[in-house]
Amino acid sequence: MQRRPVTEAERDEVCRRHAAGETRNEIARALRRSASTVSRIASDEGLRFEGGARVAPATAARQLDLAEQRRQLVARLYARAAANLDRVEAPEGYVRVELLPDGRTRRITTDDPPAQDERHHSQAIGSYLTSAARLAEIDAGNSAGEVRSMLGDLARGLREAFGDDEAEEDTGRG
Repeated sequence: MQRRPVTEAERDEVCRRHAAGETRNEIARALRRSASTVSRIASDEGLRFEGGARVAPATAARQLDLAEQRRQLVARLYARAAANLDRVEAPEGYVRVELLPDGRTRRITTDDPPAQDERHHSQAIGSYLTSAARLAEIDAGNSAGEVRSMLGDLARGLREAFGDDEAEEDTGRG
């Protein structure tokens, strides 16, 4: 059985109903078309049905809230990294607290931190800065996932081009 062609009037109706907040299934019933046909029309028109127009403002607001939370978290991570570095490089000396066998504590000030303390501070600083950079990449739109995706696309394109060249050479030989 052959499908009937989609008319411009149906395309316009899908756009209008989508903007009004109707779901894919509601539009399909109204147009007496399958949900997949409505999805295809919507896709062609650049529309999505993930909650449609009904939830778009809420989704946009949530994305802004999350972006602000990431910015605040990045600032806090940089502050933690700076605080650790300030403690290691304090001009008045490095202060550490030692627990005595009787449960009391004593403060010890040295020119430099012990190697183990410095290593721990360095690891913490590195972790804070790495986390901050990853969060900043999300908002900058150049996250590692996108880079991997671009590299994958490039590799596929090169394989296709190389494969096409071989096919052309094979057909050209004989």
